[in-house]
Amino acid sequence: MGAGTNHWFHSDQIYRSFLTLIMLTGCQGVNGGGWAHYVGQEKCRPVTGWSTLAFGLDWQRPPRQMQGTVFWYLATDQWRYDRFTAEVMTSPLADGRFAGRTAADNIALASRLGWMPSYPTFNRNPLDLADEAMQLGKDPSQHIVDGLTSGHLRFACEDPDAPENFPRCLTVWRANLLGSSAKGNEYFLKHLLGTDSNVAASDQDGVRPQEVRWRDEAPIGKLDLLLSLDFRNTSTTLFSDIVLPAATWYEKHDLSSTDMHPFVHAFSPAISPPWETKTDFEAFHRIARGFSWLAEKHLGKRKDIVAVPLQHDSADATAQPVVALWIGKPVSANLFRARPCRDWWWSNGTIQRSQKSWRR
Repeated sequence: MGAGTNHWFHSDQIYRSFLTLIMLTGCQGVNGGGWAHYVGQEKCRPVTGWSTLAFGLDWQRPPRQMQGTVFWYLATDQWRYDRFTAEVMTSPLADGRFAGRTAADNIALASRLGWMPSYPTFNRNPLDLADEAMQLGKDPSQHIVDGLTSGHLRFACEDPDAPENFPRCLTVWRANLLGSSAKGNEYFLKHLLGTDSNVAASDQDGVRPQEVRWRDEAPIGKLDLLLSLDFRNTSTTLFSDIVLPAATWYEKHDLSSTDMHPFVHAFSPAISPPWETKTDFEAFHRIARGFSWLAEKHLGKRKDIVAVPLQHDSADATAQPVVALWIGKPVSANLFRARPCRDWWWSNGTIQRSQKSWRR
């Protein structure tokens, strides 16, 4: 069971009902029993070690991780076509706080309060924000707090169609985003790529959000570069500006985890990568080498600011007794605990954390 349930609404509760029945009948944790969930949910057991490899945590922390559904919902302008308000998804016992609000409004709210990641976070480059803080002799987190409370700095999700908030470069690695896994493929083609699409709906019929800026004309074609790494010729590679030939499973040393079982596969090559194909590691290593060569002359040594959401069940998250709607209020964001919790900055290959916190 699993694939047949509705994956858009309340599927978590449905899954819990499965587990409840299994436990009530004593079938969990015995040979031949349990819940076989064959539907794309990666197992938790290898996550700790796997995330260190996947996100390079031994090189730099914290990584920028984003919820894919939320990112594409805003980046492809599907929020402009949404005719539903958030209240249609609430419980009959709800107090009406979602009345008149849209999904985009709630995304902006959750981003401001640190309930989930939001990248790009701000409408300005975090490298420039770090430089400004240094020039002013201010703590980076305090500089951002001052900018948010004064209105000079905004969250990018509050104006997704502003050019400074566009996704400009996209790398698709061994996936078929366009024409396959993308939900709302026609919106990807129109608003992300600016190519031929079959969008039939009018974005003027969508419900206007309260906290997200509505621009009269939706942008067409936000991306500047689409890069694909694949060993197949897919619908995504057909739309890509650059396609790098990738080695298959039989041509490299690799590790793989699947949703079918809780262990990790180890691959050994049967042959070397043919022609110009490269292993994933080699391909990204060459890209990083080229980027580093360019950055030496153009980027210089910079400090980065990463806004991190409140971690689940952490002291940060449990310290929120109420929701503080602090935007637009004549108070300092430092008075509230509900905020993307800490700023970390990268300097000369080392990770440092500011002594002051947004939660103070």
